[in-house]
Amino acid sequence: MAKPRSERLKVVLRVAEHQEQEAAGYLAQYQQQLAGERSQLDQLEQYHHSYLNEYGDTSVGHSVQDMMRYSDFIGRLAGAIDEQQLKVANAAEQCEKVMQHWQVKRHKRKSLESLIERLRQGENAELERKLQKELDELANLNRQSPPYG
Repeated sequence: MAKPRSERLKVVLRVAEHQEQEAAGYLAQYQQQLAGERSQLDQLEQYHHSYLNEYGDTSVGHSVQDMMRYSDFIGRLAGAIDEQQLKVANAAEQCEKVMQHWQVKRHKRKSLESLIERLRQGENAELERKLQKELDELANLNRQSPPYG
């Protein structure tokens, strides 16, 4: 025997809720990853800034070799920042895609909830019409037959 429509809809809604929760979990992971990449970028930029300030302060009295090593280090640090900026951009792009996926799942779940509510209200209206019809028929029977036969 087939399940009533409302039971089937509840199952579909539970599946949609599960899919939304799963998408929300992925979104949280990607947001956390993005935050980590941004944090690492901030650290590299702060490190770079402090070394640049130190380089300016210590440029007097150092050998040419020391200055070249320091300049090379600053260049490598700038390269690391460029790479990290790419990581942040890629993580942000992935995060946006995952957010859009979650929004689709959320919209689907809300639409199903709305549909189920409209159907439930429609079923109630149908049940009320059936009940009213039965009451009317009962009232007609009472009018047609004399009491106690």
